[in-house]
Amino acid sequence: MPSIRNLWPDRWLKPAALQNHTPTVAIEACTVEDCYNPRSRRTEPKLIVQFHDKTLRLILNKTQALALAALADSEDYTEWPGHLCQLSAGIAPNGQSTIVITPAPDKLSHHASAPDSPTAQEE
Repeated sequence: MPSIRNLWPDRWLKPAALQNHTPTVAIEACTVEDCYNPRSRRTEPKLIVQFHDKTLRLILNKTQALALAALADSEDYTEWPGHLCQLSAGIAPNGQSTIVITPAPDKLSHHASAPDSPTAQEE
């Protein structure tokens, strides 16, 4: 069936994409990119995380960035690739849906040993 999603595919990971799953994912890369903020109507630098074997990337908010820094035991986001984390849908204190980042259950704060690290199904 033709869909507008074929013309404008999602680029960003949103809570609804998790579909009540809590995937364990490996961080592949962290970059800073300019993203448009509709509230301020300006572009702002944002920290973006790419996960191994996933097409959707996550724009981090401060809470998510602090969670990854704690998980990786480093505030230097260039040291985060290779770490495993678990993603789940949640509700932020402001009542908005969000993605909650926690350590992988059996891989607490350990680096992924190989690119074939266990990951959940594609979003």
